[in-house]
Amino acid sequence: MSDTRVVTIRLPKDLKRRLEREAKYQGVSINQLTNYLLNSQLTQLESVSILESRLSKKSVNNLKKKARKILSKVPSREVPRWDKI
Repeated sequence: MSDTRVVTIRLPKDLKRRLEREAKYQGVSINQLTNYLLNSQLTQLESVSILESRLSKKSVNNLKKKARKILSKVPSREVPRWDKI
């Protein structure tokens, strides 16, 4: 089993009820659902932080030029009728 620690957090009553309801619906424990939600949200935040850090060191104009160069290689085609807005 992986190394785990116990953490006690305070939740608003409504949030706890929502967690309980969703955990029951998903057929998992509140602990499993909370771990999943924390992990997925934290991963998303970390990804955004990494991207922001990398982009902060770049020139917006150079990034736009590179994007235009890539997009210029996309062949021009008629948009199918079913895909038009």
